Amino acid sequence: MKWFNKSYSKPLIFFGALVVTLIVGPFLPLSFKSFFYACSLLIKDLLIFSLPFVIFCLIFNSISSLGAKAIKYIAIIIPLICISNFINTMLSYLVSGVAIKSGILGSAIVSSTTASSLNPLFTLNIHNILSNNIALIGGLISGLLVGIFKRELAVSICKYFDSFTKIFFKVLFPLMPIFISGTALKLQHDGILVEICQKYLPILLVFVVSTIGWLAIQFFTLAQFKLPKFNYYVKNLIPAGVTAFGSMSSAAALPLSIEAAEKNLNHNKGNANIIAPSSVNIHLVGDCFFIPMVALSVLISFGTPFPTISTYLAFALGFVLAKFSVAAVPGGGVLVMLPIMQDYLQMSPEMLGIVTALYILFDPVITTCNVLGNGALAIIFDNITRVMSRSK
Repeated sequence: MKWFNKSYSKPLIFFGALVVTLIVGPFLPLSFKSFFYACSLLIKDLLIFSLPFVIFCLIFNSISSLGAKAIKYIAIIIPLICISNFINTMLSYLVSGVAIKSGILGSAIVSSTTASSLNPLFTLNIHNILSNNIALIGGLISGLLVGIFKRELAVSICKYFDSFTKIFFKVLFPLMPIFISGTALKLQHDGILVEICQKYLPILLVFVVSTIGWLAIQFFTLAQFKLPKFNYYVKNLIPAGVTAFGSMSSAAALPLSIEAAEKNLNHNKGNANIIAPSSVNIHLVGDCFFIPMVALSVLISFGTPFPTISTYLAFALGFVLAKFSVAAVPGGGVLVMLPIMQDYLQMSPEMLGIVTALYILFDPVITTCNVLGNGALAIIFDNITRVMSRSK
């Protein structure tokens, strides 16, 4: 299927699967939709099960090939992600304050319920045996040790790991239209798309305008304020963005995120295999904007005063640290944040339920912003390594 490997065909295929599903979905039998949704969940489960091993292989290959130089990359990635997440979380506070004072946010909000929910025809309950964070840390440590002390062994292992990742990506791409279509059928059947348009449009608009605007500023700055280069960066990220929107999983978009990063990086294309897997779980621009924005809006709607800057700073620090335990799956971003919002913002269970419902409603857009933000981070990381190499 050579046509499938052409980069321009991927966004058309994924977007086409999404559009066709939304058009024909209302006319499909319930049993067909239930079966298709079950297939989508199965693909997701297999993806999430395999992803830690893929992350381990990619990180091991990249770090072991660097040898002693790997230490400096690790020293760059972790602070870079923390700083970016913190800045994004603080920007959400600023935008939310302006929107609430202007009356755009903070009006009465009610949680969403549906009369009927699409259930999968079957479930296999595939359980993870390895977390993404353990795979990331394991890949970093083992790649560093083997790369420094056993260079010949590292080369041999990398060949096997490289073959595994290539097979994984080759199998994954043809399955993505099924993954996307099954998720779209679920959203459509449950009436979530209608809920988004009818009840929660103000929050969605403020989130999209602020987050996309901030990402556009980043890409335009990274493009040195040159429009052709800006367009080139964004065009390369379209396949990953469409996949993220349809699947609600930045993990599902990881192969395309790596591919986009390889095209967008100017200094070292190999940096794509370092930063993309490292940031897929923990650098979430969409989450950093959306979760605090909704939480603050819900607080105001319940009559609670807007948090002071000192209170929010404590929340932001806890929020950033909690990002290291987020799973890149649909709805995963908000679950680990519930205790943080309860402890630092004093949110009640009812408030937390509303935040969770809104997050699930807007997950496609949030995940798309996460993937685009990781695309910008890859370029920033590449620029930093270029400056460091020149300074020697």
